[in-house]
Amino acid sequence: MYTFMKCLSWIICHIPEGCRRALGTFLGAFFWTFVPKKRKVLAQQQILDCGLTEDPDKAMAIARASTVRFGPMIVEVLSYPRYTKELLDEKITWHGKEYLDELKASGEGAVFMASHAGNWELLGAVLAMNGYPLISVAQEQNSKSADAFINEYRAMMKQHVTYKTGIRDMVRFLREGHYIGLLMDQDPGYAGIMVKLFGMDTLTADGPAKMAGLANYPIVSTFIHEDRPYHHVVEVLPPIKPYTADHKLSKEEKDRIMYETTQELNDRLEAHIRKYPEDWFWLHNRWKWTKRYKDKQAEKGTVS
Repeated sequence: MYTFMKCLSWIICHIPEGCRRALGTFLGAFFWTFVPKKRKVLAQQQILDCGLTEDPDKAMAIARASTVRFGPMIVEVLSYPRYTKELLDEKITWHGKEYLDELKASGEGAVFMASHAGNWELLGAVLAMNGYPLISVAQEQNSKSADAFINEYRAMMKQHVTYKTGIRDMVRFLREGHYIGLLMDQDPGYAGIMVKLFGMDTLTADGPAKMAGLANYPIVSTFIHEDRPYHHVVEVLPPIKPYTADHKLSKEEKDRIMYETTQELNDRLEAHIRKYPEDWFWLHNRWKWTKRYKDKQAEKGTVS
């Protein structure tokens, strides 16, 4: 896998931009062809359940677009060897960059809330290449060769990667003034807390709220959207600083703040998805564990 991806990357880096775009479009359409029908229907139903449209055909079109975009995304990542900071800057328009500059000037650590919307790999690269001390928290791949490849390409863009199991490392990085990047939009299983997303009860990762609570760190929400072929808008929202450092909080207060903060982050995510529904990863079964949790609670209620 490693050798294959390196060879494919070399080819992509040496063909004209128009050919790279055509290849990305082809790969995306190819991926969609092989998505199981059951998974396509799942994506369609989730879009309908979220109220983004009442038209099943339009919902399926959104599901298809959200999958086809993976082709250009992969081509873009495989193009990293040819990217300089100057070339990358030409591909990005910033909204809210002043929040990052203020944070960097303060020297304070921060938690970055990101999502599987747009090209999230490129978002990490853009932040790191612009000198923001980002630590990307990643899930270790089952394939060691695939893991080695993607981490090599992240490092190429000045990203430092730690795995989800490295909690001590994350705490140390925060204390040293780094930014911990956490993707919080996928189903966390029973480890999450129940808040709303699109008006529905949704088990949601509370990692950003918990990490921020270690020492009153700010949480920064960042999003990326491709507004035209291979050009992106990076949006940085005002930081959330949910905790106070002037007094100790009770467990009840901490739980309340964690709930309210996680809800606010979900609200921000929802607003972005409503604006760009084709950008999100709809093939993921977002409410799988929420439904299981509710079924378990119902069973307990029946028994009692």
